[in-house]
Amino acid sequence: MNTCIYTFSGTGTALAIADQIGAALGNATVQLIPRLLQQSPGEIKADAPKTGFVFPNYFGGMPNAVRAFVQKLNLDDVHYCFAIVPAGGGQGYSLKFLQKELLEKGKALDYGRYVKGGSNYIVAGYYKGMTAEKRDSLSRSIREKIHLYTGEIKADKSFVKRSNPLIYAVNRLLSSSSSRDVLKDTSAGDREYSAGSKCTGCGICQKLCQAGNIVMLNKKPSFQHKCYRCMACLQYCPQNAILFSGKELNKQKYNHPDYPAAKMIRQIQA
Repeated sequence: MNTCIYTFSGTGTALAIADQIGAALGNATVQLIPRLLQQSPGEIKADAPKTGFVFPNYFGGMPNAVRAFVQKLNLDDVHYCFAIVPAGGGQGYSLKFLQKELLEKGKALDYGRYVKGGSNYIVAGYYKGMTAEKRDSLSRSIREKIHLYTGEIKADKSFVKRSNPLIYAVNRLLSSSSSRDVLKDTSAGDREYSAGSKCTGCGICQKLCQAGNIVMLNKKPSFQHKCYRCMACLQYCPQNAILFSGKELNKQKYNHPDYPAAKMIRQIQA
């Protein structure tokens, strides 16, 4: 194994990008960050000389699970680090935060890019979703960009897209105070979730939850307050039965076309 790509993905975009990079580089493996966090309470050894991170932009920053993972990662045998960050609303400051975490381990981020992806943050007021046609068009655009970026990674190019502090500041300013509080610690971010009358007890939400945050009680999801706020349960629910603040989210749902619920579940359970 020459390359290991660590990814955090709620509705498939980051995972699809990691798959594409891994297939193009060859002799590569893709691993889910939440699974590794659950399996390894202590230090996690990165044993591939080329190591990548693919994760979504969370209001300009890094998901807490990704930060916790990087802090536990032993990178002594890594010679080249790269990162690709799909960002829905703007490039944010995610790469800068990742650089900071890596520097504390004596490592540099050798290559980093943002790519415009679809926002899955369905609970936000600005979220509008997208048609299947628009989603597929966006996915094709992402694949084209990743094809270019993968060539640069394969050649060990040194380049990190500069993170714009102004964009980050505006992003945080425009975020609601409740969103900013959630992002400090997402674990209690499920307190606004509940199962509505449409719930059939199918258990899809439980199978999709990489945080192990959902248990089925009396055929209804019960949220355990260790949420990653990845939106998988809300986006994939076939009945639109998970309520937010007691209300249905009657918006167009989003997931990457390569990752319908059944495939996402197989990947999580592999």
